[in-house]
Amino acid sequence: MMNIFDDQRFLCKGMILVIVVGIAMRLFLGWILEYNNDITAWTTTMANLQAGGGLYSMAGYYYTPVWGYMLGSFGEFLGLIGVDTWAQVFTELLYTEDLTDEAAVTTVGFNMALTIFYLVGDILGAFAVYWLVKRVTGDVRRAKIGFAIYFLAIHLAMVGAVWGQFDTFSALMAILCICLLVRGNHFLAGMMFSAACLLKVFPAALILVLIIYIYRKGGDQWVRQLLMSIAGAAIMAGMLMLPLIMDGNVMDSMTFLTARAEGGSGDMSDLILKYSMLTIYPILGVFELILAWYYLKRYRCEDEDKGLLWFSLLAMLVLFLYPSTPQYILLLLPFVVVGMIVFDMQKAMAKPFILMVVGNVILMLTCLSMTTVTNVFYMGMISFEDWQALDEFVRESMIFGFSISRVLSVVGSAIQTAGVAWMTLVALDSMGTFEWVRERRQRKAAAQQD
Repeated sequence: MMNIFDDQRFLCKGMILVIVVGIAMRLFLGWILEYNNDITAWTTTMANLQAGGGLYSMAGYYYTPVWGYMLGSFGEFLGLIGVDTWAQVFTELLYTEDLTDEAAVTTVGFNMALTIFYLVGDILGAFAVYWLVKRVTGDVRRAKIGFAIYFLAIHLAMVGAVWGQFDTFSALMAILCICLLVRGNHFLAGMMFSAACLLKVFPAALILVLIIYIYRKGGDQWVRQLLMSIAGAAIMAGMLMLPLIMDGNVMDSMTFLTARAEGGSGDMSDLILKYSMLTIYPILGVFELILAWYYLKRYRCEDEDKGLLWFSLLAMLVLFLYPSTPQYILLLLPFVVVGMIVFDMQKAMAKPFILMVVGNVILMLTCLSMTTVTNVFYMGMISFEDWQALDEFVRESMIFGFSISRVLSVVGSAIQTAGVAWMTLVALDSMGTFEWVRERRQRKAAAQQD
């Protein structure tokens, strides 16, 4: 199969096939499925922006300003392609609003436009993976394989086309920051890192790795390069936050963190989740510090670019050892794909990677009924009665006292996290972390033979 990538041209037959299949997969999924929970709130935000309002001038927008600016651009895109009706309220769904879902349903045209919007991020992310693998290894064929794995990852396609979440742009900005650093564009890398963190906070887990890379590779110039990166980050942050500063809405932009920390239904599972986060994230933070210390003091590598990729991968893996929602973990995808290709871990990483993807897809099935409402009310491929039966089955059918939805959530989360943990062990083993264990076993076996 990999022979289809042997042609040195980027747009060889194999790459054209990958791109066509990836695009077709997304367009099909975006046509028949869409989870409306957050998206309908965004239609209100876009309408408010087009009416001259601010991002936080009305309740309901709980995201960082970067995504708000992107929503404004998406609203303009909708106008250009003639999609005037974005969503409609259906009274049949009013009962779902008590269950945190929405009675408003986005139109097929809106959903397809949103899928195309995310498709751009997916393609750019895949190309960034291609460029980075080619830059570090010099192997075009391996770079194409990286592009294919990234672009054809089913959970990447589903998060954008089905769940309608924008984390593909978070992954894109994070990996572009790495690309810019490898190229030596420290100012632009700082700007991209700042934008990534202001879109979603998770890329901030890379900050120590990035600083140590600049220190290790920069030589006598590392201070100047670090200051250039800081200047780029500060300028980008200032540009993005300036409208909020002028409107006095800086604190409102922090609701992305506070709304989630304070949210939840208040039942036992929410309390367990909240307090486990308070316990586990500090522990993961300690692991991140240990990684940074090892990278700074003990790690030896002739190719500093490979060192950056290695410890970026480890930092992301450690971050997601705590169970993540389906969209957040997309940030891990480009680092895993680049890592497994650059460090020849395809075979070792294949099974845990597939396990993570399977768990991620199962997690998205927890909202299966709500992903089909567009199909029900605009396309008529599913009757409302059949849909309601499916919705009641997912919400109300019990297994050991828990709903099907909750069971899928727990099982999917466990499988996904197991995949991440397995990949973390594979990555650590590949750098010789567990070599002493094997040596001890060999000595013990030799002693027993004697």
